[in-house]
Amino acid sequence: MNLIELLKDHSKELGHGVAPKKVSDLEEKLNIKLRKDFTAYLIELNYAEIFDDPVYGINPDIEQLDIYEQNRDKEHFHYGFLEIFSNDIDGTIYIRPDTGNVYNASFTQPIAKSFTEFVAKVISE
Repeated sequence: MNLIELLKDHSKELGHGVAPKKVSDLEEKLNIKLRKDFTAYLIELNYAEIFDDPVYGINPDIEQLDIYEQNRDKEHFHYGFLEIFSNDIDGTIYIRPDTGNVYNASFTQPIAKSFTEFVAKVISE
């Protein structure tokens, strides 16, 4: 099962996706290049939930769901980590745009090698 199917099967609410131009604009604003799986999530859905908590997307009207607002001028971002998700069980989750690895707030070892792997692991737990 691919990432989009996993999220569709698991999420109670889904977004409608954004135009590829919005993704490239975000990458330009943050001076990063997102991995293909996270880009696919943004273009296909831009909103999904993991255990009722939202995965961030491009949502400038809702600051707490907006990737840009959750990362600009934040210390973790200056060290190369992009916050993409947060909940009470898993804590805050970050992705490294350069490698695609996913980390929790300890930043010591990746908890997944990709966004897709992270979603699959969390949903299967």
